[in-house]
Amino acid sequence: MARQSFPKYTSGFSLVEIMVALTLSLLLLGAVLQVFISAKASYRMNEGLARLQETGRFAANILAGDIRMAGYQGCMTLDKINLHVIVKDPPADLALYGPATILTGENNLASTDNSGDNLVVNHRAVAGSDSLTIRKASATGAHLTGNTTSNNAQVHIDGNPTGFEQGDILIITDCADADIFRATTVSNNNSSMVDITHGSNFNDPNKLSKTYGPDATVMAFESITYYVADTTRTNEAGDPIYGFYVQRLDMTEADQTEEVELVAGVENMQVLYGVDIDADGSVDNYVNADNVTDFTNVISARVALLVSSVAPSTTQPDSATYDLLDETVDPANGRYLRNVFTFTATARNRSLRSTMFN
Repeated sequence: MARQSFPKYTSGFSLVEIMVALTLSLLLLGAVLQVFISAKASYRMNEGLARLQETGRFAANILAGDIRMAGYQGCMTLDKINLHVIVKDPPADLALYGPATILTGENNLASTDNSGDNLVVNHRAVAGSDSLTIRKASATGAHLTGNTTSNNAQVHIDGNPTGFEQGDILIITDCADADIFRATTVSNNNSSMVDITHGSNFNDPNKLSKTYGPDATVMAFESITYYVADTTRTNEAGDPIYGFYVQRLDMTEADQTEEVELVAGVENMQVLYGVDIDADGSVDNYVNADNVTDFTNVISARVALLVSSVAPSTTQPDSATYDLLDETVDPANGRYLRNVFTFTATARNRSLRSTMFN
């Protein structure tokens, strides 16, 4: 047999070389992981900031818009026209409708209420936050086109842009007088005319207080309450999610309401009311609802919203307290971004109470 020879030295890596290579690889991998973690943290931070700004601006814009329209009924202020309510057994929101109730609210919502009809008890509102209620006519309406005699229990309007339905509570006004009635039927005779009846089964009396002309407008009555409540959902950290809610009067059922979550991430709301004591159309001071002696004198509202990022967005827990107007709020600690959005809105129809508009 032939003898096989082997080289004295063979090529390969020594143990030291392998250890050095592993060490360098671990260092490189650690650097890559650090960059990834930092990028992810930066992404979550930016995402939280974007959501924070979006939520705050959305809530402030929608609330400010309704505050400006408080008491709207198509023309001058509510305390300068003759108002007649002919709705039979009107819901509480309508029965209270007047100059003193178009812009109101409740300060520091309580966790218990003897009436059993409390936002905290029945709608999960955050105890200690405020609510804000606005009553007005709808922003869009329709003009009368015929059959305007007060003895008739119906009116004709030029279309139905707002979508009036049977059972809706409607306002008809010509800026001198206004009647509020419940629609018995709403029917389309043709594409350009709609008949609305206000029969005795929903109204008492079923006749309007006067004969309205073609300059009169028909609009829907709205009662809107804003508040902050628990959504009953939790985020990825298991913490509760709070949201900004609106509660609207359901016109088809007396004293029933429809609750809608507008946006998540609002944790608290505080409201101060601008009071015009001397009726000159300018605010004399801002006070909370408990210190308003007559809501007829309220012409504006200053609102502070505490908004969070909903999802954890920082590496350190937020243990800060926040000043919301006349209240200091201490939210639960968590890795959240938070900010306070504060704005002031004037009820345009209330500022016209100045003597310069008489």
